Amino acid sequence: MNSIDDVKTLITEISNTVIQNKDTLSDLDSKSGDGDLGISMEAAFAAINTSCQEYDGDDLGAMMLKASMACNRAAPSTMGTLISSGILSIAKLLKSKTSIEEQELITLPKTFTEGIVSRGKAELGDKTILDALVPMANAVEETYAESNDLYQSFKAGAVAAEEAAEATRGMQARIGRAKWLGKRAAEYPDAGAMLCAIIAKSLV
Repeated sequence: MNSIDDVKTLITEISNTVIQNKDTLSDLDSKSGDGDLGISMEAAFAAINTSCQEYDGDDLGAMMLKASMACNRAAPSTMGTLISSGILSIAKLLKSKTSIEEQELITLPKTFTEGIVSRGKAELGDKTILDALVPMANAVEETYAESNDLYQSFKAGAVAAEEAAEATRGMQARIGRAKWLGKRAAEYPDAGAMLCAIIAKSLV
């Protein structure tokens, strides 16, 4: 069982890791986007972390709802909106809960994915964050079903996310600005997928 303080600690770890990798994200995004992903995600995750650390209640769902709104305000970009939507899905799942069981933790990547899919309408193969997020979520759930081991499950998810993110190198984007850059953008991995790999590794 994980308390709200445990969740806050995890959110701080994720946020710090994303912020530490902001230059990498911006550099990669400059190859196929506007080049502002690192700055946008720095703002988003700083706001998410601050919102959660300042929350003094015991309702995990309410805390995540506030984090979703803080993210949306701080980073009203495409990725910021998608991250906010993913967090909102988690907020709904955790509504009125004061702690989270191990089995529920395992479902969070898929819940987060569903929120992004609902908002962004992208599909696997479009060269987006989903191309790393879906394999990650599947690996976490499949490994847990076989091992009943939380650490090994998220470790498998991190490996799956990293491999899938790298596999977007050479893919032709089917949505967004990268679509119009064609082959120029195709030779680089997707920045959103790399963001997922970075987050997945921080979870381990």
